[in-house]
Amino acid sequence: MNHRVRASTGITSIALALLLAGCSGTSDSAPTSAPTTSTAPVESAAPAATTAPAEPPAPTDAPASAEPVSEIEAAVQDVMAALDRLGIEHSDPVRADVGGSGAKARFDLTVNGFDAGINIFADEQGRAAWSEMSDAYGGIHVAYGSTALSLNSSEGIANSAEIAPQIAEEIDGTAHGV
Repeated sequence: MNHRVRASTGITSIALALLLAGCSGTSDSAPTSAPTTSTAPVESAAPAATTAPAEPPAPTDAPASAEPVSEIEAAVQDVMAALDRLGIEHSDPVRADVGGSGAKARFDLTVNGFDAGINIFADEQGRAAWSEMSDAYGGIHVAYGSTALSLNSSEGIANSAEIAPQIAEEIDGTAHGV
C-alpha cells in the first residue's frame, strides 16, 4: 500500500512539473482545454478524458507589449496607411528590440526594398532628442508627434531623400535629412 501512495505522489509531482513547464512557454494562444491529473496508481492509470478543443482566439496583428497597444498600433497604422496612400511599396512591420534608441516600441520593415524602421517614443520630447541625434549623423527620417519613420540612409539614400517629403506631407510631419 505504501508503494502505491509513493507512486501516486510521484505521478502527481510529474504531472504538476509538466503543467508548470507548459505555463512557462512563450505561446500567445490560450490552452485549448484544462489540464487533467490523475492520482491513480500506475498499474490502473486510465487515459484522461478529452474534451473538444475550444475555438482558437482570432488572430491579431497587435504586438505583444506591456505598453498600451492602442497608441503603438495607431502610430504603426498611421505610417502604413500613408505609405499605402502614396503607393510606396513596403513590407509588414515586425516588432523589434528598441535597443538604445530611447523608443518605447520599434518596428522593422522595408520601404521600396530598403531597410527602414518605425520608432515610437513616450512623448514628443523623446522623439525630438532622437531626431537631433539622427540629424547629426546624416539620417533621413520623417518625424510626427512621438513617432519617427527612419528611412534608409545608406544604399537607399537617394530613394529615401525622394520619398521622405512626400510621406511627411501625407502624415502632416517633417522630413529630416533631405
